[in-house]
Amino acid sequence: MPKVSVIIPTHNRPESLEKAVKSVLGQTYTDFEILISDDGSTDNTSRVVEGFSDKRIRSRRYSNSIGVAVVRNNAIIDSKGEYIAFLDDDDEWLPSKLEKQIRLLEGSSDKLGAVYTGVNSLDDKLGRIFEIKIPQHRGNILQDLLFNNFITTSSVIVKKHCFDDVGLFDTEYMSASDNDMWIRIAQRFEFDYVREPLVNYYITENSISRNNMKLIKGLERLMTKHHNIYAANNRTLSNHWFKIGVTYCNSGNLKEGRKALMNAFKFNPLDIRIYYNFIISLLGHSTFTKIKAFKKSMLRYTKKYI
Repeated sequence: MPKVSVIIPTHNRPESLEKAVKSVLGQTYTDFEILISDDGSTDNTSRVVEGFSDKRIRSRRYSNSIGVAVVRNNAIIDSKGEYIAFLDDDDEWLPSKLEKQIRLLEGSSDKLGAVYTGVNSLDDKLGRIFEIKIPQHRGNILQDLLFNNFITTSSVIVKKHCFDDVGLFDTEYMSASDNDMWIRIAQRFEFDYVREPLVNYYITENSISRNNMKLIKGLERLMTKHHNIYAANNRTLSNHWFKIGVTYCNSGNLKEGRKALMNAFKFNPLDIRIYYNFIISLLGHSTFTKIKAFKKSMLRYTKKYI
């Protein structure tokens, strides 16, 4: 039986999928299986999958798209490994990723549920690193996760028995099902990390992170589902309303955006970001997005690491 089950959902990304799979096959740690789940691709993805002859690869193709959360859940159920690792089809692992995470997991306390790593964020078109995310939170990270989801899905390995305790991915989410999962695991288990960036995470035009309405629905569902623990800390609750407000403004719905920002203000009136974003929202959607884009580009230019 393999020690690690690597789950790779995919949809219409044959070229990046091939690179993702090869990055797993190139790992220095080799006791794994790869479960490729084709979520109703309509291109030549199946030919790419069939092109791999490694016996550690198993694949499943769905005739219609059923959603990444359902695909991941089915793969978890089908998996044979003691540990579950996730890799998105447009991301890649550096060669020593699994080895360094397994080193932390083997013989660890029952309290430890998952290990994540640092991440290189790259522009898909330019192939250039614009941000390096360095982990800072280990142990009981629940409150840190509620404030901000700093865990990239492709960086995580989870002990499989954790899913027996907390359940599988919530399929009602349009986005943020991964954030929800980390919160649920963090309520019962501790996290550890490998500080080194061992994942290349590519930002693409059709990335879920750029679909504002899906992101809003995910944030709102997080608020509803975990309201009691969000409400236990005013600063955390305010920050969540702030993220909803900014995303609404980015989508063009300035009215709902300002309403959410006002809710953020109620719970943390000392947060200067709320005033700043509320004021620039008064300048209109086009100006708001241009200012936000300029700020983001400046952060990339200066290579601000977090």
